[in-house]
Amino acid sequence: MAEDENLFNDNLIAAGKLNYARGKKPDVDCIMCAIRDDNPEVISLKIYTEELLFICLNLYPYNPGHLMVIPTRHAEKFEDLKEIERNRLFEIVILCQNMLQDLFHPTGFNVGYNQGENSGASVKHIHVHVVPRYQAELGFIDIVGKTKIILESSDDVKSKILPKISQYIKQEKSKS
Repeated sequence: MAEDENLFNDNLIAAGKLNYARGKKPDVDCIMCAIRDDNPEVISLKIYTEELLFICLNLYPYNPGHLMVIPTRHAEKFEDLKEIERNRLFEIVILCQNMLQDLFHPTGFNVGYNQGENSGASVKHIHVHVVPRYQAELGFIDIVGKTKIILESSDDVKSKILPKISQYIKQEKSKS
């Protein structure tokens, strides 16, 4: 088989992501601000909100439990955030890792962000991805189909996290 050939003659299609991949996105100024504001034009998988930030599941996750921690205030670069916002953001990232470790038992995490058009950022509103990773992630379909199989739906993941999140994350008191 040639190096660029797939085992399958037809393409495997991630149907839910097809429109997004083709650039058909909700007509909003900022998808993260729209999620924050519960705009009905966007799908929201928000699981937690406080004054400085909110957390949502990624609509197109790399693995079950793939979260995004997002500043409430629109900012496009980390240097645009106030110190209190940066500190709380990363405090919550650690708490999210603790929660995901207990609920999903990953063997590691990718934690990161893309800032700027040439970094791979498809959204200008800065946010941090928290992605649970597993020792034996790649399977047959992942390799030959050049696609990823997600074994748990976002609804299943959300139903695992929502009853437990308050055990890991406590509301930050207003520091205005």
